[in-house]
Amino acid sequence: MKGFEELNFSKELKMGIDRMKFSAPTEVQLRVIPLILSGKNVITKSYTGSGKTAAFGIPLSERILKKQSEKVLVVCPTRELTVQVMEELRKINSFSGINAIAVYGGHGMSEERNAFNGRYGFLCATPGRLLDHIRNRHFDPSIFDTIVLDEADKMLDMGFIDDLKDILGHVQPKHTHLFSATLDGSVAKIIDKYIPQYEEVILAEEIIGKNILEKHVNVPHNNKFDHLVEAIAGAGDGRVLVFVSTKRYADVLSKKLNALGYHATSIHGNKSQRNREISLQQFKAGRKQILIATDVASRGLQIDDVEFVINYDVARDSDTHKHRIGRTGRMGKTGTAITFVSSDAPMQSTQGSFRRPRRSSYSGGHSSGGYSSRGRSSGGYSSGGHSSGGRSYGSHSLGGRSSGGHSSGGFGPKKRSSFGGGHGSTRKRNFHKKSSDRGNYNDISFDG
Repeated sequence: MKGFEELNFSKELKMGIDRMKFSAPTEVQLRVIPLILSGKNVITKSYTGSGKTAAFGIPLSERILKKQSEKVLVVCPTRELTVQVMEELRKINSFSGINAIAVYGGHGMSEERNAFNGRYGFLCATPGRLLDHIRNRHFDPSIFDTIVLDEADKMLDMGFIDDLKDILGHVQPKHTHLFSATLDGSVAKIIDKYIPQYEEVILAEEIIGKNILEKHVNVPHNNKFDHLVEAIAGAGDGRVLVFVSTKRYADVLSKKLNALGYHATSIHGNKSQRNREISLQQFKAGRKQILIATDVASRGLQIDDVEFVINYDVARDSDTHKHRIGRTGRMGKTGTAITFVSSDAPMQSTQGSFRRPRRSSYSGGHSSGGYSSRGRSSGGYSSGGHSSGGRSYGSHSLGGRSSGGHSSGGFGPKKRSSFGGGHGSTRKRNFHKKSSDRGNYNDISFDG
């Protein structure tokens, strides 16, 4: 496979990529970068975690450096994705001098307005806040000769079709690039009307989730929290992303886990934008091991090294489920996704969206000792019998013996456990002392 050094762009950008420790281009990067460099419009159907931000960020930065482009507008569906894209574009341009700024709802507009007076090459924006600035004439939208519609299908699902039409009408770019998980329905109509000439890049759907070991677990509804604690403890020092269906319960779970000595925080639409950013940064930086999230976090966010995704509540549909579990097993790494299925809340049909997992349950091994939590003890569990990436995920015993191997005694929030099948090892990670964080799918406060 080609390395980044073989692709035709400036050494300043290659230095930025090298600092980001990208080992080799992903498929979408290899296919998209040369097309955008050559001045083509590109329509890309790509799965979550494919590396698309760098796929458009690198060549568009190169075109700005070569004076082939003036300014680039990147439109994203959510505030979190907007900030994430801005941050990655800044990393790519660590040595080029090209700045990226962002505008999104949830805070005042005055600071954003001041940023328009500075030097920047990229503006990342949510649709509603962008239109607020345009309608208030805070900048001239015609300065953008290039526009990127990132996660276009998500924006249309969220009801932004009229906003996108307004934005495209105001900007009237010379070049338009679109990235989406699907290219049919409303997305196809946008393409037909606003991008008449383009090159198409389609990534194979079956790539989705190929590095994810997925397990569905039958859990009585009243015992879900106990099983969650067992699963988190079994993750050792691994970073854990837990999905719930309501904003309120995201906070409830976070508080209950912190009371047990874990380092947890939450993210949902009722938290202020600042608190959402703080929670996300704490999780990404490793200061919090556990992030409890509603589906505001299931699409588009790049959170590296999430070893475990736990669906505490079943997703509302197969597409949401796919994007939840897509937070792990990213960029060629291996991850584990566990879904709790209660008899009174059966799993939605997921045929066709991802590989159908084996059914498994927290049973079948002999456990002694269990985990201790405020003097409470619970039995262990075993499941499966799989290993991936050097770590054993199957027949895992939490606090005792299992049919698959041996685990080192009991455990609680402060102790380490191994995933059965012999001696499991966990990567050492420093989590700071517990700190108090203040802070339902109606997270359409995304755009403010």
